[in-house]
Amino acid sequence: MSFMKPNRSNLIAHLKIIRLSLIFALLLAMVPNTGLARSQEVLTVEDRSEIFEKVWNLINERYYDPKMNGVDWQRVRANYEPRIADLNSSEEFYDLLKKMVGEMNDAHTRFLTPREARERRDRQNTTVGLLLSRVEGKTVVELVLPEAKNDLAKVKPGMLVRTLDGVDVEKRFIEAQKELGGSSSERSLEIMTYSRMLRGEPGTKVTIGLTDAKGKKFDVTLTREIVPETSEAVGRVLPSGLGYISISSFKSPISDKFKRTLSELESTPALIIDLRYNGGGSISEVLEMAGVFLDRTYNFGKFLKRTGNSKQSLKKFTAGEKGGQLYSKPLIILTSKFSASGSELFASSLQELGRAKIVGEQSCGCLLGISRRHSLKDGS
Repeated sequence: MSFMKPNRSNLIAHLKIIRLSLIFALLLAMVPNTGLARSQEVLTVEDRSEIFEKVWNLINERYYDPKMNGVDWQRVRANYEPRIADLNSSEEFYDLLKKMVGEMNDAHTRFLTPREARERRDRQNTTVGLLLSRVEGKTVVELVLPEAKNDLAKVKPGMLVRTLDGVDVEKRFIEAQKELGGSSSERSLEIMTYSRMLRGEPGTKVTIGLTDAKGKKFDVTLTREIVPETSEAVGRVLPSGLGYISISSFKSPISDKFKRTLSELESTPALIIDLRYNGGGSISEVLEMAGVFLDRTYNFGKFLKRTGNSKQSLKKFTAGEKGGQLYSKPLIILTSKFSASGSELFASSLQELGRAKIVGEQSCGCLLGISRRHSLKDGS
């Protein structure tokens, strides 16, 4: 993949991390806490009304921006609530909630079904082993995931995707975007759309029609499998002599792995950090890892409540300390539209400090924090 140097504002998106506050958003997700989540698959109309009310009120009362990100949240309720009684299944109800929450146009405010919430809690994903992307208006294979269990030997990055289960992929893309509602950015919405197109229960199958570089058309049938989420920092010395570390996420305990990998590359004249497929993770891990490149303590921002005040315990967050710098040589960070959340904090902060140069695509535009996860009666 080739890269070009982006405009300085691209990676910072709509936040300048060093000068502006990092605000906490709301994530509606969660750990099942009643028998309903385990035993009841079909929700009654009364259950749906109760869950709808809870979701709407949580956002209304706890969303970080009292102006609701410019959304008329009362109008959203009036639009979606009357539809509840006419839905035929719990799945349709969950889709309705996803679309309603999508009206906030915020990648960090979203609704997870009971299965999705359980997988997040257990640090798992259901996947077919492919990451899809949009290039020049076409759907292509972006990446064959290393953790994939399917036999994907014939599938290569860059191949065109023609169909999903016999349906034209571009038609399905348009439908899926309408089903989602919105997100923080076009890039975030694209990622969520392809995720929705490939979603399904573990053990179910999807047939994907592909076209290779020579124009040959073929189909592959893939099984949706549960795979564990992993946080890895994989490094090596490139033929040029530069050091290279790929970081898959910022989820704990990645900082310890990263430091061990970095120690093996400390003699390299410059270091490339690859965040192209890093969707973020823990802020504390981001700060710990950014700190190893800094010669003193820097303020990376502050947390604010909806009122504009800051909790004393979360007033500021900093990275680096005197004597704690493990690598002082030039630093390059690779990014793509899949670089999200914590990746954007890491990259834009080090860029803003003049400590790193960024090479790649504009990042996701998905940087907010999560102050609390909320459980609902059905485990969503």
